[in-house]
Amino acid sequence: MSEKVQSLLDLAAGGVPLHQGGEADIYRVSAKDHAYVLKWYKRASAFDLGTVEQIASLNADGLYKIREFGERDGHSYVVYDYIPGVSASELRVPVVVALFILRSLVATLETLKSKQLHHGDLNPGNIVLTANKGLLQPVLIDCGILGPGALAYAAPERFQGRPADEKSDVYSLGMLLFRLVYGSELVTADGYDEYAAKSLDIDRCDPSQVLYASGRFTVAEISALAPLWKATLRADVKNRAEDLDELDELLEIALGKLALGDAAVQKAVEDFVEDELQEKMRQKVPDPSEMALPYKIAGRQGIFCWWKVSFFLGLVLILIVLAVSVLKSGRSDVDDAGDLLLKKSRSLEVLDMLSDSVSPEQAESVVDSSLLRDLPTPELRE
Repeated sequence: MSEKVQSLLDLAAGGVPLHQGGEADIYRVSAKDHAYVLKWYKRASAFDLGTVEQIASLNADGLYKIREFGERDGHSYVVYDYIPGVSASELRVPVVVALFILRSLVATLETLKSKQLHHGDLNPGNIVLTANKGLLQPVLIDCGILGPGALAYAAPERFQGRPADEKSDVYSLGMLLFRLVYGSELVTADGYDEYAAKSLDIDRCDPSQVLYASGRFTVAEISALAPLWKATLRADVKNRAEDLDELDELLEIALGKLALGDAAVQKAVEDFVEDELQEKMRQKVPDPSEMALPYKIAGRQGIFCWWKVSFFLGLVLILIVLAVSVLKSGRSDVDDAGDLLLKKSRSLEVLDMLSDSVSPEQAESVVDSSLLRDLPTPELRE
């Protein structure tokens, strides 16, 4: 019989909360000299088990590495490698860099597609920007969500209960691109129903006009991005890019309009990493010094019986004092003291047993109060 592998949850040496959300709470966990992220789902939330199982078997630079998943104390959970980086939700990105990020994400989504998988919740909070050997590396996290995901990025069909697919990810990528370059969502609404209605009316929205009105973008940038809105932000799936391959071609064309070649794109990306990303990454999450986890670690005793230990140590101390007194004061005084100690101890035991069922007045009638006085201290003899 093979030995059961101990859960990373029970090997945790520390933990600190990172984020609290409506679906799940996120913790950074230290275990086995490594840093992990624990996504602890609320009782009413869960993930697609089949999707998570398949993703756990993948190993790709642009995809988080799942180490453990399951259910505990009535909660679903996923543990994956901690990624030292910055959430895309914390940055506004230059247009050239945003296009580079989108192409990287498309390549990762193609890897998922080869396994008949789709992300289903593409939003800035699920993209970690990190530097891999000095190069920008976007990493996708949190695949396999049940439901439409972040409402501001969800395709219209997702509000109708349809599962995530390539076309819905294409729509979300368009919304994500706008958020990266503009710094806030294209669509805002008050609640699920309003988001669903606005997603169905997305064809009326003109991202190019929003960018122009902000005064922060050049005509060349607005012109390069325009075909991408038409290929992604469409209510009817038939009007979106045919697949991820076509979207990648459009992204490449947009980059060609804004840069003089791959070298220029790479220079823009390197400048972003050096000037903005690395500065953000220096603001490290503090190392956890105390346990701050949503579960009890199996196999570790609490301190619920501290008072028993204290009582035992106190009794031992008394006995040591008595032993010293025996050697210095003679037998008779110690015998009397020992007898009194025994009677007092038994009286305290009676009080302890009766404490929950008798009043103080009743307890006084049970135990001789004279026995509760301080024990005499034998005189030291020269």
